[in-house]
Amino acid sequence: MNKIVIENGLIKDKIVDNTIKVNYSVSDNFLAVNNLEISCLKDTSICIYYANNYDIKFNVIINCLESVNVNLFEIYVDGKLKIRNTYNLERTSNLTIQKFYDVEKINQFDIINMDGEYSNVNYILKTVSKNYEKYNLLINHNSKNTFSNVINNAVNINNGKVIFDITGIVPKGMSNSTLNQNNRIVTFNQNKCQINPNLLIDEDDVSANHSAFVGEFSYEELFYLQSRGIRYDEALKLLIKGFLFNNLILIDDITNALEVIIKKYCLF
Repeated sequence: MNKIVIENGLIKDKIVDNTIKVNYSVSDNFLAVNNLEISCLKDTSICIYYANNYDIKFNVIINCLESVNVNLFEIYVDGKLKIRNTYNLERTSNLTIQKFYDVEKINQFDIINMDGEYSNVNYILKTVSKNYEKYNLLINHNSKNTFSNVINNAVNINNGKVIFDITGIVPKGMSNSTLNQNNRIVTFNQNKCQINPNLLIDEDDVSANHSAFVGEFSYEELFYLQSRGIRYDEALKLLIKGFLFNNLILIDDITNALEVIIKKYCLF
């Protein structure tokens, strides 16, 4: 796996093989934006690990070339971030994006451009929210026969507040496109969270659906586990861990890193 570690705005660790090309520039102005661009030339797996102790801005571009299969994992920890990610998919490319957040505050804008016919994207976002977090996601189906599947999950604790703005766009003529959105926030405070799912479709031959849920774990879920002899706090821990790990496809190193993060919050 290609691994890129960005710590306080600087690349501290970079393991890159010939499947990708990486360009990274650091602004000499504290208020400006650091830029990262990755072009995926062949089938590959990539892990980008962001660890920043202060406010920082990133502009990230991921290019998936024709017929390339990419598994991308992004881990964000510590500080306050403003980040814009742009994912460009060429013809018959397949991109799986798996994101995990343990940050103080974040404002993120992700854009997915499905520019090639038969391109596919699976986008999975998981976060433990302790403060204000806003996520904007825009999926542009710019070609026919494209497929997007979006899963956003948050556990909202302490003073957390989460906003998901999800927009899928299919222009006229982009037939046989499929859009799926599944968004869920499990909250443990009284702060108002929002899920705003939008499907802007100007084509008849399209399959599109979305679901949204904000609330607590159900009584039935907790009762089932407790009826099997599991204490309430342990049952809650299992539900939180299962919720945050569900749908992710992980390797051992990443699994271990996420286990450490989740363990901090399972009995908050």
